[in-house]
Amino acid sequence: MKFLLALILISTQMVNSSLPEFFGSGTSTSPIGNQASFDLNDPNNIYYTPAFLGFAKKVSATATAYVIDTDFKDINGIVKSNSTTGETGTTTTTGSANTNYQSVNSAGVSIVLPIRFETAGALGISYFGPIGTVTETDSGDPVLPEYVMYRSRYKRSQIHVNYGHALNDNWALSFGTHIGFQASARVSTNVSLGDSFGSRGASQTKISPSLGLIFSLVRKDDDSRYYFTFQQEMKSNLETIATGDISDPPLTLINIGIDSMMYYDPHTFRFGSSFHFENFEFYGSFEYQLWDKYKSPILLVSNKGGTVRGSSNYEKLKTKNIFIPKLGVKYMPHYRWGLMAGAFYRPTPIDSDFSGAGNSIDTDVLGLTSGLTYDFRMFKYDFQIGFSGQYHMLSDQKVTKTTGQENGNTGSKIGAPGYDVGGSVIVMQSGIKVGF
Repeated sequence: MKFLLALILISTQMVNSSLPEFFGSGTSTSPIGNQASFDLNDPNNIYYTPAFLGFAKKVSATATAYVIDTDFKDINGIVKSNSTTGETGTTTTTGSANTNYQSVNSAGVSIVLPIRFETAGALGISYFGPIGTVTETDSGDPVLPEYVMYRSRYKRSQIHVNYGHALNDNWALSFGTHIGFQASARVSTNVSLGDSFGSRGASQTKISPSLGLIFSLVRKDDDSRYYFTFQQEMKSNLETIATGDISDPPLTLINIGIDSMMYYDPHTFRFGSSFHFENFEFYGSFEYQLWDKYKSPILLVSNKGGTVRGSSNYEKLKTKNIFIPKLGVKYMPHYRWGLMAGAFYRPTPIDSDFSGAGNSIDTDVLGLTSGLTYDFRMFKYDFQIGFSGQYHMLSDQKVTKTTGQENGNTGSKIGAPGYDVGGSVIVMQSGIKVGF
């Protein structure tokens, strides 16, 4: 079983990340509320408005380091198991749920590559992922309270590839893709409890790539930008079949399926604009995200014919589409310096008061952003270094569990009598841009 779980984790490597969605694509975009900057040649804009590539004239690249630290409210004195969970028979136990998630160190790299022909446009490539690993997956506790948007959703690798082409001096469009993977595995074991021969096993895996469409359109004037971007949803699913037979004596012990939607990123419609006025740049945008196909990443076990009982999934999540407004401003007291600030409001896509069965939790977020950049020239190349910080305030919410266990029996639900949802996320970034 440990081998099976390891295989599951390995097989979900390259999937669409929400790192730039949550925390911005770099030190020129994060401080203005996680939206595209005014610079048409800024590689950090590839995530938000890849159509800017149509106006790119030189090779440029950015590299960004992230440190992400969460601080959620403690959850103590709740029911941790009851007769529905089957962990302790009919005994109800109480205790705490883990809300102390580990800090995350991540990185982003984006490159703009103009095609050599003058009117051929440019290619843009972006990568985001955790430092030191390709992917860190964690489905979380199957019954206790879990902040499902923060446990491991942004601890994964992402690649965006886009091509932008200018239609004329004012309009450009782009087409591209973001990459996800669908993973399936089959593991079979034959266990011997006697002395005649030893145990044996076999495994098969299949990883199929999924491509999500990205389309973008932009209009630019000397002092303004207007853009639209559509990003198709991405579902990264895991499907596994595991069998376990005992040969001596003969018995089919395990024949199960394990299914999970490890990651989900919604259809996203992004509209934005920016304006330059004297020493200021002003930014405004909004995103509309469709979350109707979201499922929590809990692993569900189904019985395929063995003696193991399948999962009892009592959680029935309801989701809603969300509207995310963003504002930002940049002040340039000197041609080398840029001082930036911004804000955004992201409602939770989970439409629930969390009083029923299940403990997948999330809440609305107000984000405040700030940062600075410094431009200089060295070795005949243009450089920009930047630093930024974000503070995400999760709105407080009181959860009060309804009476009765998850299966309707007399007793208390997991998480009863209730708990407080809320906390904060702090993000620090440092980055560099170079133009060749």
